[in-house]
Amino acid sequence: MDNLRFFGLAVGMFAAVFFGMKWFLTPQPLRPDARIPTFQRYDADSPRAQLESSSIGDDDPTRDRLRHEVLDYAKALSDDPCNKTLRKHYVQAVNDYAHAWLSIVPCFATLSCRSADSINLDRATKAFGSPLDSRVKEAMQQLHAKHLFKFGDFPNDDSLLVAYMANDAALNRQAAQTMPAPVNAQSDARPQPSFAEVQSQLGEGTAQSDCGD
Repeated sequence: MDNLRFFGLAVGMFAAVFFGMKWFLTPQPLRPDARIPTFQRYDADSPRAQLESSSIGDDDPTRDRLRHEVLDYAKALSDDPCNKTLRKHYVQAVNDYAHAWLSIVPCFATLSCRSADSINLDRATKAFGSPLDSRVKEAMQQLHAKHLFKFGDFPNDDSLLVAYMANDAALNRQAAQTMPAPVNAQSDARPQPSFAEVQSQLGEGTAQSDCGD
């Protein structure tokens, strides 16, 4: 009788150990826990990832402010191209951005750079070569593709650089000699205006688009 009881106890313990180990070794789905952070797969080609990567500046607060002002006013003027106030702010933002570039390498304003200026050219290219700067140029080119601006809308000290950045040969005669010019920038005999003259003209309705001016 004792042997039978011992045998039954042994069988019971074996079964408990067997099924217990089976349960322990079987993978169990994890239950969600608010204390554990969740992670999503990073897709470098997603629109969000591309926007984030193109929004990287160079951690210079002054240059980042100039970049964002051009981006903001380019977007606003693109949405409302006949708004004279937005136009004035856009021209001012682009002038400030271009002047910051030219402050590093002034000779580029007249294409008079020499070999000795190559160091400064490299500095300017690096200082304004961030992904955010690429977005600035793209926004300018998209806006200027609407032919809102013409010769005389930007001052003589930065119109050449702006023309190259915006891919708009209409803004400067020197640019028109090396870029396709959709308007008569090459043959226009008027002198390139100063910045003060540009500012005075901004309130006089100089837009090229169908704004009823």
